[in-house]
Amino acid sequence: MDYTEKDLPVHLKETEFVTMADGTKVRYEENGGARDLMVGDEWTPRATLFPGNDCTFDCGGASYRAIGQDEGMMIEKA
Repeated sequence: MDYTEKDLPVHLKETEFVTMADGTKVRYEENGGARDLMVGDEWTPRATLFPGNDCTFDCGGASYRAIGQDEGMMIEKA
């Protein structure tokens, strides 16, 4: 499913993404129980989160928070 920034906060499952206001896509990939936060066309994860861990990241001049969960990743405005 494709979400937009207007839908935040969203609970992403693998293969889903959220498109921010500037057009940048944010998604995650499973990595041995962790979730790799991928922003835009980056090949390297912005962060690797296990369930219960979180991080903030900047994208298009705004700040967001990613939270690793057992069944995916939550993305919300910081």
